[in-house]
Parts: sequence; C-alpha cells; structure tokens
Amino acid sequence: MADAGIQRQNAGRLRRAALVARIRADPAPVIVIEASAGMGKSWLLADLADGLAIARGHQPQGGHAFWDVPHQALVGHLPDGRLVLAKSPETAIPGLARAEVYGRVSRFGDADLLFTADDFAVLPAPDTLMSRTGGWPCLLTAALTETEASGTLTAFLMDDLLSHVPSARLVAFLAYLDDPGAAHDVGLLTGLPFVGGKVLHPALTAVRGPMVAATRALLAARMTNPQEARAIAVAQVALGQTPEAIAIFQSTGAWQTALQTLEAAGGPFFIHRFGPDAFERMLSGFPVEMVKTEETLVLCQAIQAVKRGEVPLTNRILIDRYGPVAADAHAVLADRTRHTLAFRFFRLLLRTWEDFDLDLRFLDDAYALLAEIPADDDLHRGSFYNAVLEFYIRARRFPEADHAASRAATHYARTKISILSFYVDLHRAIIRLFMGESAVARVHSAAARAHLMAARHDSPGEARLLSLLDACIDYESGQADALTRFLAMELDAFAQGEIWPSLVELTLIYGSQALGEHYSTMAARSFLDRWRVTQAQSSQFRTLIDIREVTVLQNGNRWTEAAQKAAELRLRITLAFVQAGEGLADLNDRDETALALVWLRQMAQVTPTRPGLLPLIDRMLDNPHLTARQRGGAEIWRAHVMRRQGDGAGAQVQLSHTLTQAAQAGSVALLGEERPFLTDLTATRRMRDTLDRNETVRRVLKRVAETGPGRLNFGQSAGLTRQETRVLHALSEGAANKAIANMLGLSEA
Repeated sequence: MADAGIQRQNAGRLRRAALVARIRADPAPVIVIEASAGMGKSWLLADLADGLAIARGHQPQGGHAFWDVPHQALVGHLPDGRLVLAKSPETAIPGLARAEVYGRVSRFGDADLLFTADDFAVLPAPDTLMSRTGGWPCLLTAALTETEASGTLTAFLMDDLLSHVPSARLVAFLAYLDDPGAAHDVGLLTGLPFVGGKVLHPALTAVRGPMVAATRALLAARMTNPQEARAIAVAQVALGQTPEAIAIFQSTGAWQTALQTLEAAGGPFFIHRFGPDAFERMLSGFPVEMVKTEETLVLCQAIQAVKRGEVPLTNRILIDRYGPVAADAHAVLADRTRHTLAFRFFRLLLRTWEDFDLDLRFLDDAYALLAEIPADDDLHRGSFYNAVLEFYIRARRFPEADHAASRAATHYARTKISILSFYVDLHRAIIRLFMGESAVARVHSAAARAHLMAARHDSPGEARLLSLLDACIDYESGQADALTRFLAMELDAFAQGEIWPSLVELTLIYGSQALGEHYSTMAARSFLDRWRVTQAQSSQFRTLIDIREVTVLQNGNRWTEAAQKAAELRLRITLAFVQAGEGLADLNDRDETALALVWLRQMAQVTPTRPGLLPLIDRMLDNPHLTARQRGGAEIWRAHVMRRQGDGAGAQVQLSHTLTQAAQAGSVALLGEERPFLTDLTATRRMRDTLDRNETVRRVLKRVAETGPGRLNFGQSAGLTRQETRVLHALSEGAANKAIANMLGLSEA
C-alpha cells in the first residue's frame, strides 16, 4: 500500500478506474459529464484524457477530444466529432440538445461521480471515509487529514454550488434538507444534487450542516434586495412557511402584502396553524395603528385574548373596534348590511367561550350565517360545526352535538390542521362523558391525543385540557389520583387559560366531588370559591358554581345549609316550582335543570315520605335533556324514596337496574356522588343479600366502597347510629350547633 502521507497529499486525485473504464467503453460520440461543484468533474476528465490536451476555453479549437467547459451561462457551439466534456448543470451548450435528440449523447451525473466503496478500498478506514463523505469527492481531503473545515466548506458551497440557484429554489432546497420525507415540488429542486428521495442521500447527509448554513447565508444576503426578498417570501408561502414569509414582508414594509398573506392563512385561525408563539410574533410585527384598525388584525387580537382566558378583554377589543353592538351576539349575527361576514362569524365563535343559555333564535341566526360560507371552505364550515356542537352540549342535545362533531371532523380533516381536529375529538369525549359512556370517551380522548402529537407547534394549553379530560374519565371509572394531582398542580394554569363552558362544568362537578370525597367539604367549597374569584371579572359560570356548592353541602351532610343556599339563587326554579311538578320534564336550560335536581335530591333526603314525591322524580326522569350522571342520580333517589315509603321490592328493582347500567358504563363516580343514598339503601341485610346475587351489581358496589372514603361506613363500623354519624360529620365540617339541630329537627338544648 502507498505511503499514508502520499495518500493524503493526493487524496483529491483518487483514481476511479471502474468509472473511467465505463466512460471509455461508452460508444456514444458525445460523453457529457454534468455534475455539481465539488464532484470532481475536472479531475475525472484529466483521468480520462490521460495526458492528452484538454480544451478549457469558450469553444474547443483544433479538434480536441476533451473539453472542460467554463462555468458560465452560455458557451460556444458543440463541435463535431468524438468528444468528452465536463460541465456544470447551469451551463448551456448550443447544439447539445440536438445531439441528444439524435441519440449521440451519453450522460454521467452527480450520482455517477460519487466515490464508491471499491474506490475507498485502497485507503485506510474505508467505511469511516464513506460515512464522513457520503462519497462526495470534495470532502475526501478533509476526511483523510481529519481536519474540521466546515467554514471553508460552507463558503465553497455558497460560491461554487449555490450562488447561481434562484431564491425560490433555495427556499425549496432548505425545506427538503429539513424534512426530505415531506411532499416536495420536484420541479423546484431541479438542478440541485442528490434530491428527490424520501430519505436524505448519504452525500447530502455528509454535508447537511454546511449545506444548510450556506443556503441560509445566501438567502440572508439576498434579503437586502427587495425583489429577492419578495421572491423568497412568495416561495415560503407556497411551501407553507407563512410566518417566515409574513416576517419578510413586514421587514420590507410591505404591510398590505403581509396582511393579505395572513388573511389567506385564515386570519385568526393562524394561531391554530402555527401556534401561539408564531402568532404573537406575527401580530407584533405590524404597526400599532394598523393593528387597531384593520379588521383581520383586530380579530387576531381578540382570538389571542380568548386563548389566554381573557374573554372580557376580547369583548373590550371588539367594542373598541365595532362599538357597543359587539356585546350583543344576536344583533351582530342578524345585521348582514352593517357587519362583515368575518366579524359576524367571529362573534359566533366567541359564544363558544361565553357561558350563556342557548335559545332557538340564536341557533337560527347561526345557521343563516352558515349559508353564507362557501361549500368548499372547510376551515370556516368546520369551525361553525365545532362551535355549534358546544352549544348543543350545553343544551343537553347530545345526539345533535355528536352529529355536529362528525361534520366538524370531516371538514377539519381536509384542512390538515391537526389541532382543530384535536378540538373535535376532545368535544366528542366530553359528549360521551356526559352521556355516561366513559369507555367511548376514552377512545375519543386517545384520538385527540394523536391529533395533538401531530401538531407542528407546542400546545401547552391544549395538552392541559386533554390532561384534565383524561383525569375526569379516570375519575368516572373510580381512579382519583390523576384528578387530584391535576387539581393540585395544574388548576390555576387551566383556569387562567382558554375555557369552554362544557369542560368547566366537568371540572366543577368532578373537582368538587373529588375534593369533597377525599379531603373535606371545606376543601370542595374552597375549590369552588377559587373559580368564583377567577371568573368574577366576566361573571361567567356563577350560577353553575353556586348550584354545585349546594350539591357539595348536601354531600357533606349539611342539608339545611344546602336548602338555604339553594333558596338564595335567583332563578325561577324554586322549591315551590319543583313541588308543583309542572314543567319538570320540559326543562332544557343547564342551570335550571341542575337546580330542579338539587331540590328533588333535597326532598328525597329530608322528606322522603312526602306524598307525591315519587311522581315528581318520575316527571324529572321523563326529561330528555338530563346527563347520564343526573339520570342515574335521580334513579337512586327514586329507589331511596320507594324504600322509605315501604316499597322495598320496587326499590330493589330500581336500584339493581341503575347499578347494572352504571357497571356496564363504568360509571363509578356517579355512584360515589350518591354514596349517602346508597349507604342507606344497602344498610339492610335483605337488600344487600338480594343485590349481591347479581355478580355485576356486587362488583360495582365493591368498587364504590374501595374508591371512596366511605365516611358513613366508618361511623357505622365504630358502632355509631346513622344520626350520630351525621352529627360527627357536620361537626367535622365546622357546622354550628344551631345548624346541626335544625338538620336533625332538634332543639339546641
């Protein structure tokens, strides 16, 4: 083997006998060696000439058989006769195309000129050389001498390989280097070496770092030319690099072009495509006055405030731009002549985050708006259905909500914005959880997670929403750890971020139940008070929180205080309304329905033998707008009332049915909420023995006992009566003697 020093000195002249033999054996009259800079074209031509003269000028003279074509756009005409020439891809030779048409030309390109394993076999550590160079001739010297010459290589690539490449092609090349597996326009990559494969070619892998640096440096240098800057931005838009393109337009003062690019990307939906950080940079790049006046930018500001949980600020932004009418969603949606479609549509979306009672007139206005959206506008049509499904959830119209979710999913899938598809599956999981189908909810939650993982930007807010939903699903199945951990560590961040009323409702229900069961009534009430403080500015969810507090008091055995709290609520649903029974089956407002159930629960516990109570519960059960949890709870109260009124057999049938349904749905949390009633119902040996004959029922009751603190059972196991246990619980929660006496119907003495 030759001396190593000689090998290093002559590394660039490593002879390739096999390639030389191939070319010499080719019978074509014209051999074209066309390759990029650094591929060793001139060295190969010298090896082929083997000492014969090589023409190096504008056009060969005197019958030269070898021509090293100058690196320029156009050279002389192709001479006649046998010829081997080496040229760059961008150099044009008149007559060459004609010769190719007549079959007189053979070509050898970049891939042919790469060193092979056989070429490297004569050198030390050939495998290492191949991995370090990818076969690229210009890297061989540095690899053999083990020198780091990335800066020099970057300059070489800029000057000799990339300087002639148009800016649009450089942008496409940079995108290819970043992700070769993505879809790329092959036409934009024409003339660049080793491109087109779904995996980066070894030759490109070897120079990827310097190649990326060279491409970026060249693009940065061209940015000083306004025309080049525009060409770069236009190419970026075509490749989906909209944030970068807008930044370039902004840097050159092309404000309207930047705005038009933003509008083409969906305006406010830019935040879903590219994430909150890119959205913030985009907004801050526009002049302040433009942000205040241009409708698209105003709506972008508004959606940014929503995503930060600042709904009151959103309203302030809209009122400043559109006037006081912006606060009235009905007025905005109904006035097509005064308000643009963009504003009316955004005002519809804003209702998604506002806590309001759905009425048919608003729904009619919403569907009238849908008629104005083109059939192929999947972004806006999907967002319409995604908003409407939230409205239907609130109205307890779950089949319609699920249908709207299906429509939203179809449209969003076509937009290829995965974070939007995430919202749909998150909503579908919420729907199923309200319907008592925790297993199906978990399927949609998993789909939502897949969409979230597919997003190209970080989405901490969305990840938090999903964590909460998963924790609620776990809790419904009897696993409390995830929810209590979320409440301890993530609640503040969640409450201060983007909030949907349907998800807030789940949070209030499951959060207060978990804290009440595993800690204390005081902890559950403190949790609700934190929500009051958080939402005080916007006055959202106030009634929902108050009603939930009544239930918490009931769960804490503070029935008198619960009744007082319920009586203070300023709703038309009073105890007298419920006792009258009229309209219970027709209630469809979320808060009114919840309050009616609270009063029925109160009566079932405090006055279970009241004449006419069973028909009242039955009327409530006829209401089609109850959630699965509400329906299951009412059925348990019904069984409790039947037993207390002497119908033990009926109570057993009802309870067995409800427990079986809950077991099949995996709804342990529902049963945990009604633990005081279940404890009383299963206190007698006869009832317990009857229920235990059903294996499904026996297992679910065992699960309920294992997942909750069983505070009532603790008292009984200590030999206390039910009344004594209630007194101890009330004292542990800080109840005064007077309140305890009222609860038990006793005097303080």
